[in-house]
Amino acid sequence: MQCVAPSSSIGFKSLHTVSHRIVQPTQLTVQCVASRYDAGAANATNLPLSAAAPTTTNNFAYGGVVKSRTDWQSSCAILASKVVSQQQNTEKSNGADNITVVNGHTSLDLVPIDRLPKPLTIADLSPAPLHGSTLRVAYQGVAGAYSEAAAGKAYPNCEAIPCDQFEVAFQAVELWIADRAVLPVENSLGGSIHRNYDLLLRHRLHIVGEVQLPVHHCLLALPGVRKEYLNRVISHPQALSQCELTLTKLGLTVTREAVDDTAGAAEFVAANNLRDTAAIASARAAELYGLNILADGIQDDSSNVTRFVMLAREPIIPRVDIPFKTSIVFAHDKGTSVLFKVLSAFAFRNINLTKIESRPHRNRPIRLVGDENVGTAKHFEYLFYVDFEASMADVRAQNALAEVQEFTSFLRVLGSYPMDMTPWSPSSQ
Repeated sequence: MQCVAPSSSIGFKSLHTVSHRIVQPTQLTVQCVASRYDAGAANATNLPLSAAAPTTTNNFAYGGVVKSRTDWQSSCAILASKVVSQQQNTEKSNGADNITVVNGHTSLDLVPIDRLPKPLTIADLSPAPLHGSTLRVAYQGVAGAYSEAAAGKAYPNCEAIPCDQFEVAFQAVELWIADRAVLPVENSLGGSIHRNYDLLLRHRLHIVGEVQLPVHHCLLALPGVRKEYLNRVISHPQALSQCELTLTKLGLTVTREAVDDTAGAAEFVAANNLRDTAAIASARAAELYGLNILADGIQDDSSNVTRFVMLAREPIIPRVDIPFKTSIVFAHDKGTSVLFKVLSAFAFRNINLTKIESRPHRNRPIRLVGDENVGTAKHFEYLFYVDFEASMADVRAQNALAEVQEFTSFLRVLGSYPMDMTPWSPSSQ
């Protein structure tokens, strides 16, 4: 079949071989050779195998019948589809070779349907529930630590994942090894845990809740060991400071050494069979590691409470129907009375501040102020952590932070989350 078309593109693909020959500057000859399918294709479409040259640029002559360019292209497409159909039928008829034809191509390596990956479902894309046994919660310490108890209080029946350092707990959530992290930030006796405040700024996790846990310290030692045999007491630095007066009252002239966590101290005494060393930890740690309780409730104040925050990769949606708390961190800009102006933004709107903590600004630790008459003054630069009782959904909080931003060089919301309103009383843990 020979088809002559004008110089414009006609979008036609030959069946086997296409040869181009320039006839005139305004015409392009396209010769289509149907080879072994000529006769069958001609009978299938009732069209002659040769076509005369077009008389106009938009009409084409097939056996003396003038057709439009669109009809000519449609006829060519029908011809091509018939030939491909016959080719596929011919290949299917050769079933003795057991070769499968897929889209006109032979294939010998087909993957069984049962081995193909299953498509994702809604269940696969659903986020983890806020509470329940499916949550993996990271905490610092080993089994028996107060952080483990806080994780259990925040997320009952969760899968608690111990971490040897606070930094590892942050990274466990960031790397999707854990869904949440529960870490201490302050204690009613020992004050703030500065390490975690620094990590809150370094990482991009969000505070999604808080839990307050009463702390009940015990003096633990191996079975058969008496207090007068002790030469050393080990525990977390916060626990040692919270029991300092009581240890003195017990008449213990011992060396006090800090370790990573309270339960880890109990584990260390038991694992190394240290008969001259005691640990300050919980009653549950004594049960887990087979230690005796030499003294119970040795904290200096019975109202000893540690506040923990729950961290997640994504923030929660703030609400106004329940009590909320918001945590921020900012660095004040240059000027006079900047900190006063920042705090006044909350006072003017009757927003109660529950905490303010300053930490050194690591990127700009010192600011130099020069004066030609008196010389150069050095001012330490600080970051300020503030907790206030308001939700980010509250218009007062939004307006307060908008005003705060005018006086600060850096401002970040660490989280807006429900307050822990559960009643508590000093009890053993």
